[in-house]
Amino acid sequence: MSHTIRVGPPAQLVALASLSDLKSDLNIADDTQDADLARRLLEASAAVLAYIGRPVLASDWRDILDLQRDQPRIGLVLGRYPVTALKVVSINGTALSDADVASVFGSMDSSSGMLYPPENGPTLWHPARYVITYTAGYSVPGADGTGGTIPLDIQRAIRITASASWHDAARNPNLKSESEQGVGSTSWVATVAGTGGLPQDAANLLSVYRSGGIR
Repeated sequence: MSHTIRVGPPAQLVALASLSDLKSDLNIADDTQDADLARRLLEASAAVLAYIGRPVLASDWRDILDLQRDQPRIGLVLGRYPVTALKVVSINGTALSDADVASVFGSMDSSSGMLYPPENGPTLWHPARYVITYTAGYSVPGADGTGGTIPLDIQRAIRITASASWHDAARNPNLKSESEQGVGSTSWVATVAGTGGLPQDAANLLSVYRSGGIR
């Protein structure tokens, strides 16, 4: 039995992909549409995070895990991931030393939040109450769009979504391609259920990041 509790403020939503990269995708060289594109990037970021369906931006969390007598485990699975820092680990109310916490962090799979016993301890987590405070999630880029640890696939999905929004403002959103009358045919984008309104190409990039997708 486990519970995950947020102990820090949620990360403030900012655009999680670069405006300059979006403009490059759209072949826009001037800055006359920057405000509109920035708004679409922010909206696309929110839509992508909603589709992923779990917190992925950096915040502090506390997990309370109760292992019963018949439940020894080789690893404890934290509720949020990727894990970037372990702050406090206690077992039945007794906190591990900084050295033991560092040992646990060194042997964990941070990408999936799988926590293994300290190298100098037992090979299994024995039945007990474990309380673990940690930081998990990707860091957001700075105001200039640089830095941060948002995966490239998520950034690309956001730009695809923002690009689709920008194009939709000027044409039928279901129109995929068209040609001169009498020369070629017009094709239409099929609406696919289950993508949360995202373009299918964007949804495809995000499957591994959705709840249950990485572990």
